Amino acid sequence: MTEHGSASGSTERRARRVVDWAVPILLGLYGLAVGFGGAALAVAADRAVIAELVAEGMIVSDVFTDAALVDVSFATARWSGIGLVVTGLLSWAGAAAFVAHRRRERARASGAGADPTYTWTDAAAGGVVTAVTSFLLPFAPMLGGFAGGYLHRNERTSATRVGALSGLLSVLPLAVALLFVAAGVAVGTLRADAVGVALLVVGVVLVSLLFTALFSGGFGALGGYLGGQLRDRDADKPDEFGGEREEGRLGDDRPERDESTAD
Repeated sequence: MTEHGSASGSTERRARRVVDWAVPILLGLYGLAVGFGGAALAVAADRAVIAELVAEGMIVSDVFTDAALVDVSFATARWSGIGLVVTGLLSWAGAAAFVAHRRRERARASGAGADPTYTWTDAAAGGVVTAVTSFLLPFAPMLGGFAGGYLHRNERTSATRVGALSGLLSVLPLAVALLFVAAGVAVGTLRADAVGVALLVVGVVLVSLLFTALFSGGFGALGGYLGGQLRDRDADKPDEFGGEREEGRLGDDRPERDESTAD
C-alpha cells in the first residue's frame, strides 16, 4: 500500500465512523421530537375544545354538518398524534437496527464472515441526508442519493441502487404518518356516514405516497449514479507520486480479500 493509499484508507475509515455516529443520533433525535409532538397532539385532542372551535367558525366545512365536523376533526387529530408517536418509535427502532447492522459489518470486515457490501449502511446515510435537507431543498432526494452513492465503494452493488434505496427509506416516516392521518379522517367520515369522502381521502393519500416514493426513489437513484461516477473519477486520478489511487471500501482494512461471496 502506498503512502497515499494509506492516507486515503484512513480518511475513509474516519468517514465511516462519522456515519456510524451521525445516523443513529439523528434518527434518535428525530424520533424523540416526533414522538413527543405526537403524544402532545394525541393528549391535547379534546372533543369539547374542537366543538367550541367549530361553533366559533375557526373550523369550517362545506361538506359536513357541525356535529359531523367535530367527529372528523377529533378523529383526525387523535389518529395523527398516534401516527406521529408510532413514527417516532419506528425511528428509534431504525437507529437500533442500524447500530446492530454496523456491528455485524465490522465483524465481517475483521474476518468473521463474508465481506459486507455496506449497501444498507450507505442507503441509510443517504436517507438521513435526504430527511435533514428536505425542509430546505426541493430536490433533497438527489442530494441524499449522491451522498449514499459516493460513500458506496463496493462493486457487488451499484451506487445507483444505493441512491434509490436512500430515497425510498427517507419516505418511510412520511408514509407512516400520512397513513395514520388518512385512517383518522376515514374513521371520522365513516361515523358521519360519508363513505365516499373516506374512500376519496384514502385514495388521495395512497396516490400521493406512490408519487412521493417514485419521485424520491428516482431522484435518489440519479443522485446515487452521479455520486458513484464522481467516486470512480476520483479513484482513477493519479496520486502525487504518479501512481493510481487505491480503490477500496470504506472502513475495510482488507483490500486483498476475495469478493466472490455475496452479503
